[in-house]
Amino acid sequence: MTSLEKWKLAVVGLLVSVLLSACSSAETNFSVNKASGDFPEPAAGVPFLTFRDAANEEIKLLSKPEKIVVLNTEALPLFYQLGGKAAGVATAAGTVMPKGAETAEQVGEIQAVSLEKIISLKPDLVIGQSFFHAGLREPLGESGIPLALTKIDNYDKVMKAAVLFGRLLGKEQEAEKAVKETEARIKAIVDKAPGEGPSFAAITIMPMGVSIQKSGTLTLDIAGRLKLRNIADQMPEGDFPGSVPYSIESLIAADPDYLFLVVHGTEEAGRKKLKEDMESNPAWSSLRAVKNGKLAFLPSEFVNNPGLELDRPFFYLARLVYPDAFKGE
Repeated sequence: MTSLEKWKLAVVGLLVSVLLSACSSAETNFSVNKASGDFPEPAAGVPFLTFRDAANEEIKLLSKPEKIVVLNTEALPLFYQLGGKAAGVATAAGTVMPKGAETAEQVGEIQAVSLEKIISLKPDLVIGQSFFHAGLREPLGESGIPLALTKIDNYDKVMKAAVLFGRLLGKEQEAEKAVKETEARIKAIVDKAPGEGPSFAAITIMPMGVSIQKSGTLTLDIAGRLKLRNIADQMPEGDFPGSVPYSIESLIAADPDYLFLVVHGTEEAGRKKLKEDMESNPAWSSLRAVKNGKLAFLPSEFVNNPGLELDRPFFYLARLVYPDAFKGE
């Protein structure tokens, strides 16, 4: 190899080395800049939020929903407490709309909403109730509208829903702060409850009939956390999930210390049903709770979830069954 050939090879090697060094340097700088946010990921196709609903279905929202229809009346107070504003709402007998929701488009009763009205609002998201609205997923999906089913029937689910709604509304930090404050208020009430409380039966009065609550309701969750004993725990479940068919014989056999009446609808309708279906039976007056005046119609908050004010039904029930522990409060 001549001196000229050696010189050419050296020059080529030097050029290759420089090019490799430049490429390596460019890759390193890009990686650092990307990590520091100088080159953010493209927005297209990157979901704003992904979560699983009460039916364990994955809900993927590509952007922050600006128009939300709330069909679950149990979720409505919580939604508004966190700063939400619904484009449309469902209604339910005996349910008071939270402040601000009066102007939202009404799409029907919770058990009979209008699919046509919902679609006409062109929402980015519909928040439904798992029992009533599961059948809406497919028709809403055909219109490109995601449906998130919710079931807010106990303390834990209320707190989790608050965090989820906070994320949907872009108020995650505010929601987490509000949850901690609510949890602290409820803990202060629960900590005052004695070791073992009295027995009770929670009787649900609905337009279609009367039943005894066995599981899966806010009333039972609150009562359980306050250490009350549900006499329906040992009774066989009926056709309707979480309930026992009403029977005066079963009540007399268990003879609970308290009777809690939970009305789905107006209290006036509930009292009429009580008189016609229960008090009309002479055996009703033989119940210990009736004789001792330990029968109470629970406020609508035990049906219509009060969201971040969940401490109110806790306090109501605690003061009712533990008057000495909550004397003067």
